[in-house]
Amino acid sequence: MLRYLVRRILLMIPTLVAISILAFLIIQLPPGDFLSAYVAELHTLGQDISQEDTVTLRMHYGLDKPAVVQYWRWFSDLLKGDLGISLQWRRPVSEIIGERLPYSMIISLCSFIFVWLVSIPIGMYSAVKQYSPGDYVATFIGFLGLATPDFLLALIVLWLVFLASGNVLVGSSPPSTSWPRGAGASSSTCSGTSGFP
Repeated sequence: MLRYLVRRILLMIPTLVAISILAFLIIQLPPGDFLSAYVAELHTLGQDISQEDTVTLRMHYGLDKPAVVQYWRWFSDLLKGDLGISLQWRRPVSEIIGERLPYSMIISLCSFIFVWLVSIPIGMYSAVKQYSPGDYVATFIGFLGLATPDFLLALIVLWLVFLASGNVLVGSSPPSTSWPRGAGASSSTCSGTSGFP
């Protein structure tokens, strides 16, 4: 058993590395980068940024480096426990994750408890009353739940909350449009983070 767990953990490491590379490549596929989108957003708001400032910011955050260098800087900082600075929220990624992680754990725990409270009685009923109308209804609801995509179910729940309360609070306050030019960062453009000291 211990040998099996060790083997699974060792296989998990290259799998996570491969997933991170794939995610990084997907982020790099669209033309432009976060800085280009930010400059375009400033133009739509009637604010202009000079070409010199754009080049300076690109160099400051390491966006002028090759993709391989960007990934390696992000990955090496990740091994040190540094997730970098979020370009969208202008804050350390670890702080943002730390704020939302407890809520995610609470939601996961509530979902786990709900699934057990619903599935166990339905399973017991279906086993005792096999092929009864109640069994067919429970089976139909179960298949319907399996066939419904998670994102669609989440949208339905948000809509029901909106009908009940009149508002839906998703996420937190929007990021400001100011760019902290003196702020340093410590990772590359992977998963919305960037920066070189």
